Amino acid sequence: MRRVPQVEVLREWLRVERSHPEVDWFPIDSLDEREALDELLDRKPGAAAFVWRDAPVEWYETTLTREEFADLRLVEGPPGLRWRALSPDGTILAAADRIARGNPGELAAETDVDVQTVLDFVEEMPDGPLVVSTREGCVPRFVADGNHRAVAHALRMRSGEFAPQRAYLGIGRNPVAEPLLERVCGVVRGLLGEGPGRK
Repeated sequence: MRRVPQVEVLREWLRVERSHPEVDWFPIDSLDEREALDELLDRKPGAAAFVWRDAPVEWYETTLTREEFADLRLVEGPPGLRWRALSPDGTILAAADRIARGNPGELAAETDVDVQTVLDFVEEMPDGPLVVSTREGCVPRFVADGNHRAVAHALRMRSGEFAPQRAYLGIGRNPVAEPLLERVCGVVRGLLGEGPGRK
């Protein structure tokens, strides 16, 4: 793994978005980190939310092995909606299994996932790294951007084909740690006889 600055990841993520035919062209290399994040949040508010929610995020460029790829989860979201509807356990592999066994049109209607795009990507994979997010501690790795490509890779894996996947891995602050520290601090202050609200 190689540590990379956040602005590099944000610009690369925006380049992948720009390559989509329905996305208007916009300058990327001239954007500073704040401008790039604003642009990304405007275009991908759900997928990119973790960048500010879990800040500060440490970014690494890495290559996912077969085992690491198989452990990936689909983008975080409410249970039963879109990708979660396609893969109730939230894994990339379960989504691929459902597509392999199901009817693409019916699955698309049921889940609102563009299943045909996944199948198209099996035949011709677009360029670009996956963007993967996690937090400090024992937290699964989620695909923040590239879910269609990731499921297409998983479908290829079913036939024994796999090439290590380039990815940006963002490791965010775990928000559970702060309340836990605050509770421990409160207990210690109580034992010391200090009142609440004292610093």
